[in-house]
Amino acid sequence: MTPAPDIIDEAAQIDTTDAGACEMVTRVLAFYLGTQRYALPIERVREIQQIVAFSEMPSAGSGVVGMVNLRGNVVPAVDMRRLVGLEPVEYTLETPMVITEVRDETLALLVDEVQDVFELAPGCLQESPALHALSASMIGVARMDDGMIYVLDVDELVGNAVFGGTR
Repeated sequence: MTPAPDIIDEAAQIDTTDAGACEMVTRVLAFYLGTQRYALPIERVREIQQIVAFSEMPSAGSGVVGMVNLRGNVVPAVDMRRLVGLEPVEYTLETPMVITEVRDETLALLVDEVQDVFELAPGCLQESPALHALSASMIGVARMDDGMIYVLDVDELVGNAVFGGTR
């Protein structure tokens, strides 16, 4: 289910007084990749769109699978499944794109399903375990009543994969 645009436009609140390694993100947009829930801080989400026709291009491991025309702007489409180590799946007209900006570039992040915007309870976000393969690309892990959500650092995960460490 795609949240209403007015929900997405509201900025997440960040508690910068926390001395821990994980910022206290209070609102996130949760989405599925396979059976696992991931999230981005709501302040990093510009909008959500259904997939549009895109011109495919070979991915050299960066996750960029093509370019989409987003209201007259050519935008790279990034398959988030590839970035987290999952096998790619066929895209359909129901495939959502989470539009974000990374390093001053607009990107369309292809995900399996957008769930909703969640308020995170104080203290539910913990640092990611160092042994997790994506730990360097996560803000933390949110413990929810119905399971865990991996809150991703879009600059680390997507930025490094798409642009490398040089930009």
